[in-house]
Amino acid sequence: MWLHDIPQTALAGAVATLGVVILLELRSFKRLRRSVDINLGRVFEQLEMLRAESRQMLEAQAQAQAQLLAQQSTARASALSVPGGRSGGGRMAAQSEMIERPLASPESERPMIEPTAVDFLVAPPIVNPAYENAGALAAQGLEPAQIAACSGLPAGEARLLASLAAARARRDQAAAAAATAEPAEAADSAKG
Repeated sequence: MWLHDIPQTALAGAVATLGVVILLELRSFKRLRRSVDINLGRVFEQLEMLRAESRQMLEAQAQAQAQLLAQQSTARASALSVPGGRSGGGRMAAQSEMIERPLASPESERPMIEPTAVDFLVAPPIVNPAYENAGALAAQGLEPAQIAACSGLPAGEARLLASLAAARARRDQAAAAAATAEPAEAADSAKG
């Protein structure tokens, strides 16, 4: 009877051990999945920050380009106006327009690009106190290592926030310089 109970007991012990191992593996898979979900959430938050920043940058570039075109058109208009009504000015204006014609086709002649489904997706804004605090620290000009130490974010995320804050500061400085240059140009044109 002992001989028959020993193999059954060993088999039962092996099955119990296998069950415990499977439960531990399932628990580790749940932990791994939770960790991946958290990290993916952070990656998507970073991507959303980059997308919002690039959208702001494109809007600022479009505004700057529109201002530049407006300034160029006013400069052309003032250069084309000839005092005394000489007839030779029209020929010179036509030649200067031919020379200054842009190489790219105007906006109206460019083919329309069909919007995709991705263009209509709008992600919800990021409401994460860690990112908001770290963004405020980055806006103050702290180094990425200091931002990571103060906010508890990984070093890569701190570098991302610092570079976004630096780009935002450069863009604001360029806009401020353009805003101060416009009144100076207007004063110069009024004198001339």
